[in-house]
Amino acid sequence: MISFKDLNLSQETQTVIDTLGFTQPTEIQAKAIPLLLSQSMDFHGQAQTGTGKTLAFGLPLLERIDKTARSTQALVVAPTRELALQICDSLKPFAQAMNISITTIYGGSSMEDQIRTLKRGVQVVIGTPGRLNDHLRRKTLDIGQIKTLVLDEADIMLDMGFKDEVEDILRHAPKNREIWLFSATIKSGISELMAEYMTNTQSVKVAKKTTDIATMQQYYCVVTMRQRLAALQRFIESVTDFYGFVFCQTKILTSEIAEQLIRAGYNVGGLHGDLSQAQRNLVIKRFKSKEITIVIATDVAARGIDIANLTHVVNYSLPEDLESYVHRIGRTGRAGKTGTAISFINRSEMRTVALLQKKFNFTINPLDVPSKDQIINSRLKYAQEYLAQVSESHIQHHEELKSLVAKLSAEELRDIIEKMVYDKFIKTIDQEENIAFTSTPKEGNFEAGHDRNGIQEFCLAVGADDGVTQEDIVEYLTATKLITADQIAKIRVIKRKTFVEVPSALAHPLVQALINTQLAGRKTRISLVEPQEDNRRNFGGGRGGDRGGYRGGRAGGFGGSRGGDRDRGGYRGRR
Repeated sequence: MISFKDLNLSQETQTVIDTLGFTQPTEIQAKAIPLLLSQSMDFHGQAQTGTGKTLAFGLPLLERIDKTARSTQALVVAPTRELALQICDSLKPFAQAMNISITTIYGGSSMEDQIRTLKRGVQVVIGTPGRLNDHLRRKTLDIGQIKTLVLDEADIMLDMGFKDEVEDILRHAPKNREIWLFSATIKSGISELMAEYMTNTQSVKVAKKTTDIATMQQYYCVVTMRQRLAALQRFIESVTDFYGFVFCQTKILTSEIAEQLIRAGYNVGGLHGDLSQAQRNLVIKRFKSKEITIVIATDVAARGIDIANLTHVVNYSLPEDLESYVHRIGRTGRAGKTGTAISFINRSEMRTVALLQKKFNFTINPLDVPSKDQIINSRLKYAQEYLAQVSESHIQHHEELKSLVAKLSAEELRDIIEKMVYDKFIKTIDQEENIAFTSTPKEGNFEAGHDRNGIQEFCLAVGADDGVTQEDIVEYLTATKLITADQIAKIRVIKRKTFVEVPSALAHPLVQALINTQLAGRKTRISLVEPQEDNRRNFGGGRGGDRGGYRGGRAGGFGGSRGGDRDRGGYRGRR
């Protein structure tokens, strides 16, 4: 194992490293730092969040700054404000030791303050694509002299729709600049970006960061979309110290779940892209102080947020790609502490669970939703501990209080204590509806629960408003070579969604093949629909505006439209 002292860093940098207590570099740091210090180059580092890549690019970047020149010499572009601030916080001790100026530029903060800072001259600028372009259009940021342009979490930036903004930044930069690009994956957009803007690229790939089985307990739970809110509350109620993230796919669903839990009496905050920076900062601050103990978030909103001592991560639904699953669950089980990750899935997604286990070499165990009786029995144990603590505690006795208690009989005292314990530990769960959750099939039982007649429905997030027709869908599906036109059971194209029914055996391979492909000029989001239930509200409402069904091989058309299901399915928890 090499140490930081083997990396040929300056004395100022090494002093800060020693002060911070760092001894051995991470894998990406050990591979990238010597390479980036040795020569000018375009560079691609493939590494996940949490692998130490900020210092992997940050230290070589600072080492190469000309301290005598006040112009902006390096630009770091990050997908979110939180990540930009986190990068700045990580590099600031080194920049101060080296007398290098550094600042962050992001939306939601004062444009005037940023302009004043940039006018004074800043050698390293870290910012988000939107606000950086605002300054470039105003000509308040000049990157014509930069030597190094870092694109951090570039795959996330492209997923967020920042491709045009990133390309605008690249066009403002000089032709002889270096590009250091970091991403967790190499999706098609990343490959295109590298091919168009980078030359003779040196690449470093580090091993995937997997969770430590010794400190991470992973579970999957088969539960219908309609019952997931109630299931989530059961899992929260089943522990006394729940402190964690609940990940949802959309901003709308994030807001709905947060609102429902707040109404049920939980200390909850929501994080999604529609919040202002001040609102986001407040949620994070309250979460860190445990004023709120549950945050409902989208992947993008939670990017770059590092909270210590989380106990749980719940995937309200699986993310769209396997890498994001690792990003999500990696937020708990840190620093040798035990963490729990629970993923709600449809039966048809059990194959995805198997794929996750195979790809990342960890185990995800089946788990049932806790029953009311299980939660009550668990709480009775806490009640016993509570009574023991109360009996051992010492209070200052008052004569009036003694006189009041002395008037009560032993039976009355038992009744009072029982009522107090019941109200404190049992009442909220005991009075809730006894929902019948189905048992989660064990690993390997992948065919369990397929829908009627072996047909599986899935949803494409494009529709008539995007110019899509039934013929386009047939061509899109058959291009995979996994299905023929006469095997497609039904197609329904509505305004912004398309619902397709295919044989169950073909559904999962089709969905996997279509991930990250494009239809109607944009990347298509795909979701399997839970068999024998109407969970369309997760896709944005009902099926109004029916355009009729595709009459393929064995299938006829759809008959009539169905409204969206607005049943939240949840009970009222702790108040």
